[in-house]
Amino acid sequence: MVYIDPGHGGIDGGATIHNIKESTLTLSISKKIKEVFEKNNITVLLTREEDVALSTNPFVKREDMLKRVNMMNSSTACLGLSIHLNKFSIERYRGAQVFYSTTNSNNALLAETMQKSLIQNLKNTDRKIVKRDNIFLLNKVTLPCCVIECGFMSNPEEFQLLQTEDYQYKIAYALLYGVEDFLKLY
Repeated sequence: MVYIDPGHGGIDGGATIHNIKESTLTLSISKKIKEVFEKNNITVLLTREEDVALSTNPFVKREDMLKRVNMMNSSTACLGLSIHLNKFSIERYRGAQVFYSTTNSNNALLAETMQKSLIQNLKNTDRKIVKRDNIFLLNKVTLPCCVIECGFMSNPEEFQLLQTEDYQYKIAYALLYGVEDFLKLY
């Protein structure tokens, strides 16, 4: 079983370009991931299935994040992937990138296998994994977990791709292959 966390949601839309919210795209991508994984006999749980925050008070980000952490930590999932999109002030930056923390000894291996699969299957990035010990979710989730930044909304070409079903499925399959590789080593 794998836990997929569609980043942001509800009042926290994340990055926004041309009125399209990161939270909308991460949910769409996450649903494709669930579909692809389940076709390949991997059970998937989602932290959210609608564009909502998980907190009872819509203005409390910490409560939302704690609920995501608790969902993952109280599950029998073997790993977690938090799905996000990047945005930067310079349009030329593009490509998927994986962030991890050192809270679980297998996080670096998970991040490395996911990044390798994204590079091989998307064929549009040569980015390297980045250790980030300042991401709340990564610091609190106890199972192997990483953040997948699926691409840059601020890059016009990549932004167009990220909105298409074909590219979202391409991301989903890249992540499936990365998870399968990780599970062989884990």
